[in-house]
Amino acid sequence: MQKYSISVLLAGALLIAGCGGSATAKSTSGGGGGGGTTSGTSNTMAIAVNGGPTVGQAGGGIYPNAAFASATICAPGSTSSCVTVSGLLLDTGSTGLRVLQSALSSLNLPSVDASNSSAAYDCVSFVDGSYLWGPVQGADVTLGAETATNLPIQVISTSNDAPSSCSNGSTINANSLATLGANGILGVGVEQTDCFYEGASACDPAFGLASPPYPAYYTCSGTSCSPAFIATGNQVANPVVLFPKDNNGVIVELPAVSGSAASVSGSLVFGIGTESNNQLPSGASIFTLTCDDFGTTFDGQKYDITNASNCSGSGSFIDSGSNGLYFPDASNIPTCPKDTSVGDLSSFYCPSSTENLSATMTAADGTTKNVSFSVQNAESLFTGSTDSDAALGGLAGTNPSGVGFDWGLPFFYGVNLYSAIDGQAMPSGAPAAPWWAY
Repeated sequence: MQKYSISVLLAGALLIAGCGGSATAKSTSGGGGGGGTTSGTSNTMAIAVNGGPTVGQAGGGIYPNAAFASATICAPGSTSSCVTVSGLLLDTGSTGLRVLQSALSSLNLPSVDASNSSAAYDCVSFVDGSYLWGPVQGADVTLGAETATNLPIQVISTSNDAPSSCSNGSTINANSLATLGANGILGVGVEQTDCFYEGASACDPAFGLASPPYPAYYTCSGTSCSPAFIATGNQVANPVVLFPKDNNGVIVELPAVSGSAASVSGSLVFGIGTESNNQLPSGASIFTLTCDDFGTTFDGQKYDITNASNCSGSGSFIDSGSNGLYFPDASNIPTCPKDTSVGDLSSFYCPSSTENLSATMTAADGTTKNVSFSVQNAESLFTGSTDSDAALGGLAGTNPSGVGFDWGLPFFYGVNLYSAIDGQAMPSGAPAAPWWAY
């Protein structure tokens, strides 16, 4: 049987509860989400690493190293039945807009059907063991000044009635602000939909599978839900693809962070090579991908896809939705204590002094680039003089076995990161997508 991969699983987005647990949250004041346009350009919107929407809330705290954005969500065709949702986690490691049901309670969005003409439900699972479940509904979504009409989105259900094949034994249903740490996820990764594989949709019956893949899409009768096929056009989609222009990728722009900072502001730029402000620099390093991953060699170990036909292997990926650099402990960097004042930090690294390290990235076409990065003591970052800072440049931790090397948000600081969407037209001279560049 031909193998398939769902893009969010390939990307392996790590939420705050992933490496190190929600104990990383710290009480402080202020916070909120990014939003609006910047620099007077219609293809640019503001993002901010500012602790997120749980800052200042009872029992809440800082979501470290997470970039947040806003979106205006309307019933299809309406300009009045709308809400603006802030505190959306910007995630280049997944695809699609997913919003807490509580944030959309005033809207009556229409259901989107699976191929059997029943209302579709979506399930996404993350490598930290958490999952999201909820109906697929249609909406007009505006990001900055760009609008995607009739966009299928996932409305994250407040219920706990996900089928067992979705939860897969997990107890982490991230269906609330407290568990997700955000009002939703804005997935602007390198795929068009969240069930996309090598130019085709594995969840579309036209792909040729004998039965629907799962966990992915479902239809339900009462509390009984079964995996279902769904047409590509009805799948939860990358909103950028549905823009009338500037729809072939995004650029994440964040300033450099030396050590830590209370917050930083940046931009999400739509399109690559479509406007004067999104041109690909002539000296950019471009990393073509296999199964949405590339290779990273660190301390004598290479983390890469070993079999492109079934996407097996522990690859490497660039993911703004991961709040640290996560990699297997090949260099024997000390990990943090399990018992700290903020909880179990044993999945984070705690060197006695800053470790200045290097790795080599290898693209699918063989292009290589040496990369330098630093690892700081996570316990000091979370409990020391920087404990009210949201931007932590040296945060790093261990990755679960078989996941590979995750270049999370610290990699984005001081780098304009280009993400080219699979199947979309690229500017002259650029390779076919998907690829990353900086």
